[in-house]
Amino acid sequence: MRRRPAAWSAALLLLAAVAGRAQEPLVRVSVRSEVPLEVAEIEPLLALRPGEPADEERIRRTVRNLRLAGLAAEIEVLVESSDAGPQAIVVLRPDVRVDEVTVSGETGIDAEKLAAELEQRAGHPLREDRVLRGLYAVQDRLTDEGFRGARVQLAVDVDEATRRARVDYRVTAGPRSRVGEVHLEGLPEEVAEAEALAALRARPGQPLRRVDVRDDAERLARFLIGRSFRLAEVEAAVESPGASAETVALAWRIQAGPRVELEVVGAERKLLEKRGLLPFLGDAGYDEALLVQSVGLIRAFYQARGHHGVEVRSSEERSPERLRLRLEVDPGPRATLVELAFEGNEAFSDERLARLMLTAPRRLLSPGSGRLVDDVLSEDLSNLRSFYALAGFDHVRVGPARVEVRGEEELGLIVPIAEGQRRMVAEVTLAGVAALDAEKLRDELPLRAGGPYHRLLLESSVERIRSRLEEAGYRAAIVVPEVVWSSGSTVATVSFRVLEGDRSTAEAILVRGNRRTPTPIVRRFLGIAPGDPISNTRVLDVQRRLYRLGVFSRVQVDLPVTGSGAVASEVLIELEEGRTRTISYGAGYDSESGLRGLLRITEANLGGRLINVQFDALVSESDEVYRLLARQPYLGPWQVEVRALAYQEAEDRPQFQVDRRGLQLGLEREFGDLRAGLFWDYRIVETVYGADGEGGEITDEVIPLESREARVASLTPTLFWDHRDDPIAPTRGWSLAAQFERAFPAFAADAEFDRFFAQATWIVPLRRAGQVALSLRGGAIDPRAAPRDPTLDTFDAVPAAERFYAGGRTSHRAFPRDELGIAGETLRVVEGKDPVPLGGGLLALANLEWRFPLAGAFGGVVFLDGGNLWREAADFDPGEARWGAGTGLRYLSPIGPLRLEIGWNLDPEPWEEDYVWFFSLGNAF
Repeated sequence: MRRRPAAWSAALLLLAAVAGRAQEPLVRVSVRSEVPLEVAEIEPLLALRPGEPADEERIRRTVRNLRLAGLAAEIEVLVESSDAGPQAIVVLRPDVRVDEVTVSGETGIDAEKLAAELEQRAGHPLREDRVLRGLYAVQDRLTDEGFRGARVQLAVDVDEATRRARVDYRVTAGPRSRVGEVHLEGLPEEVAEAEALAALRARPGQPLRRVDVRDDAERLARFLIGRSFRLAEVEAAVESPGASAETVALAWRIQAGPRVELEVVGAERKLLEKRGLLPFLGDAGYDEALLVQSVGLIRAFYQARGHHGVEVRSSEERSPERLRLRLEVDPGPRATLVELAFEGNEAFSDERLARLMLTAPRRLLSPGSGRLVDDVLSEDLSNLRSFYALAGFDHVRVGPARVEVRGEEELGLIVPIAEGQRRMVAEVTLAGVAALDAEKLRDELPLRAGGPYHRLLLESSVERIRSRLEEAGYRAAIVVPEVVWSSGSTVATVSFRVLEGDRSTAEAILVRGNRRTPTPIVRRFLGIAPGDPISNTRVLDVQRRLYRLGVFSRVQVDLPVTGSGAVASEVLIELEEGRTRTISYGAGYDSESGLRGLLRITEANLGGRLINVQFDALVSESDEVYRLLARQPYLGPWQVEVRALAYQEAEDRPQFQVDRRGLQLGLEREFGDLRAGLFWDYRIVETVYGADGEGGEITDEVIPLESREARVASLTPTLFWDHRDDPIAPTRGWSLAAQFERAFPAFAADAEFDRFFAQATWIVPLRRAGQVALSLRGGAIDPRAAPRDPTLDTFDAVPAAERFYAGGRTSHRAFPRDELGIAGETLRVVEGKDPVPLGGGLLALANLEWRFPLAGAFGGVVFLDGGNLWREAADFDPGEARWGAGTGLRYLSPIGPLRLEIGWNLDPEPWEEDYVWFFSLGNAF
């Protein structure tokens, strides 16, 4: 491997001087290269353009862009005269690009682990220093893994015709060293050596791994701490030659210290340990600071249980062999805080200040209220001081609080406040702001005329001005505040003097490292174009956009620095494409579909075009779903997601089975929190009804034959606003979904109807009491054609499988799946037989639930569900709404909440069950 000469710089200076004398506009710019290059990849990097002069700055930027993009090792820019005018010729000797980096041979360990140590990446220009650092890194990793005699040879194969290279690290690991004898010097007699050795990973006969040897000192210390030697210290292992050439002897020196014994008086030790109130019994061992911390934790624990006057005392007795610790706990009587009052507050009411405190008198349905905990009170007082200071009272005195004992079981709390003088802002001015609207910027500042003054508000205002200028590209802006006081230092005039400096813009955007994905496709998702301002926020946004594609394992955005140290105008994006093919599987259970399994096969970058192809097979005791989905996140030059879905579904419901197969094509685009879509769907639907409860088949009089089978072609626009903080386990926010489907007779389709559905959810946090969640949903179906059988109602023309159904774990939890409805309209009810759901054309449901925490990831829920299903919109009667209430347990897992719930029917009909159990994954709404 040899370096390319840097003679291009001398040629550049000479040509720049020539170009500087000729300021005529160029009539043509051409590129010549030894190997074929993509025009779309080269064109954005050229600062030389027809109609503009070939001055020194444009030539410099062109050369720099091509170099940074890794497209050329040697560059010449020629400006020639012609009859039509001057023309520029950019001559490239392309840089050597690395097609593949491999680790081969007898690697000893997984070759992928060695490849992770390499700096030279495939798709990047070949760099000698990176290749050599990779060699040393592989050598060091093998040594750390015990291959002390490993050899690594480097092979670089360069194809001069294509300027492509392959780099291969050929490894001969050789024999692996193993651990020989292990000596534990200073091990206490009470500890068996075999048990201590079992705590190590570098045991006799095991491969010698440096990381295991390094970490075993800590493992051995934790082992001794667990044997009550809580002051134990273990020095790093000393290595020496073993009995054979392939073994290494290890020796650890131990200072065990005295054995620690603990006596707890007045409390249950197991309870204190379970609550984590004895930190000195953990893996960190013992020290006096942890004992002091433990006393504070125990005191806070008992105070949170109502024992405000609890006393906790600690003592220790030390000898060379033993360290005896004693904790005495005297809980005292329980007492409840019944009143919270303030003294001296004039600017703010008692109610306003009380809302700033966690300490609160006893309140119904407010867990933790009525408890007086000193640590919580101290934080509350600090919060009050901060609140007053930010309101302009920067010399306020809050506390100390007074606790009044009222009887044997009641407490009162009085918080004295000396507000002092309030400092206000009379005027705020901005000077030197030309790039932004000064008036709008001033309105954004935390410090404003007529408002309070505080140093933090001043600093926040300075930071806000800098941030806005930085977003506009003024990354080196200087903001100097000046405060002038009057009226006895209580009224301030604040001015901000701004020096904007030069604006940084993206003159060129360079992308490299992408091997499969073409650069023009990558550029569509950058969110930045030449001429846009450069800011840290914009850099982070570029990274977020590219990671979101799910194709790149590494995205690094740099702003290269020139030799003078000034930030250049180029944006360099270095990419590394990760694995795009995955296979995943899983299993689950819920009370409606039973046991189920999932297989998913995904290719995230088909053909290097960012096309995501996904095959899903979901099989349960009642359902079978097979889907093949292809998604492309762009449509031509627009960031519109294109979807194509082929599916086949078999859904076995309690009284009937629905078979669907079809094709769906769609477009989706996000506008902030709004996701809008348009979908065309063609499906063949067959509904098969089973027995009617006594072994007989459900007749055509109950479900007309023409309602059981249908071909549906439809167009559906959708809208979805999502303002929740988490799509899986939200704790606050709201969402709104709406869709309108128009089914029309086309391509042999025979169904014709309009269907509208909408759902809104709100989640309101209740601080420590959990959240209240509300859902409202409704839908309506309007048949657009009459049934073929003139004896049928118009609504019978709507296929049974396309109607609304209600009841179940995600709709109305007081009813089994699909069994919510009105007898004779949307339910067929015959005495002694199971009800048969007929489906409806008007749906209205409301769900209200309180989700509250219990312990750790476990929580509870109390809910109220109401609504019903009517045959047609004209049949709607609010008085026919059915209501149910229930409760349940929840466990917040990484993939969503696991729910065990029971719902009671508040006014059951004779054929209905009094209650229904559900077990499922995910929220009800």
